[in-house]
Amino acid sequence: MIESPRKFLFVMDPADTLNLETETSLLLMQELIGRGHAVHWLQLEDLSLQHNRPVGKVSRVIAAEPLRRGVPAWTDLDRFDAMLVRKDPPFDTAYLQLTLILDHLDPGVVQFNDVQALRNFNEKMLPLLWPDFTPPTLVSMNGDELERFTAEHGRIVLKPLNDCSGRGVVKLDWDEHGETRKLIDATLPGPDGQPRFLVAQRYLPAVSGGDKRVYLVNGEPIGAVNRIPRQGSYLANIHQGARCVPAQLSAREQYILRTISPFLRAQGIVLAGADFIGDYLTELNITSPSAVRQINEVNGERLERRIVDAMLERLAPRPCCYPGTCCIGGRGIAA
Repeated sequence: MIESPRKFLFVMDPADTLNLETETSLLLMQELIGRGHAVHWLQLEDLSLQHNRPVGKVSRVIAAEPLRRGVPAWTDLDRFDAMLVRKDPPFDTAYLQLTLILDHLDPGVVQFNDVQALRNFNEKMLPLLWPDFTPPTLVSMNGDELERFTAEHGRIVLKPLNDCSGRGVVKLDWDEHGETRKLIDATLPGPDGQPRFLVAQRYLPAVSGGDKRVYLVNGEPIGAVNRIPRQGSYLANIHQGARCVPAQLSAREQYILRTISPFLRAQGIVLAGADFIGDYLTELNITSPSAVRQINEVNGERLERRIVDAMLERLAPRPCCYPGTCCIGGRGIAA
């Protein structure tokens, strides 16, 4: 029996779009439900801001695996103890506006991760706050600059700035006869046909040995998995057919993680996925970091238990700040 059950709200993509092979949110939901906590589901199209009050058409999650939900009803989002924004990129205009609406949440609703951090930091650009840890990188929508960068490094990868799971990633070799520029110009337009920012990074041959995902909770590594591209591919994403094997952290990776962890904690980034190729930090995933299932599988772990432990610890009642009040869930309530 749980002394103090809590109410968790997950902001999710539609259920029929979830990739169950890598889905982490459902693991967390099931663990919370198993401990007696209340879990609820909200999708972007069911979110509203009524004057200054976020509300949503919310459904109770009865079971997560397989998923069963109750009848949705409009609910004041300030009623929840905690909220997890688990919507996948692309981080588009709608995602930005989601964070702006959630700025109006009562400060007592604990966020995993803080929506201001989701808005302020791009997953592919965030590692550049520590440039010594990253491969040479260019972020631009200028074809001339991207061509120059390719010529300088000989072989690069281009990534859409706001997407995930290896979608739209291409490898380019410098070609002085103009083929490189044709490929750049073909990659620049987004789905709307307009030029978009791309991330160009020097190609790292070490990717053939894997792209290591390290799962972080409160800045501390709790598990890792190495994702090895399938034969003939340079894409080390699970969604692109990569094979998962156990992984150990190198001394340099441990040093990098110790260096960045105070920043993550200060920004309210409780859940993160750090990606390493050949000891370079290439991405720092903070929107809806996954791979917990793969880490569990290769290491015989149950990381969702440790993640839920950390979330519940963060929700623990704090000592009262003022005489005659009781702080529940971060709120000062008259005793």
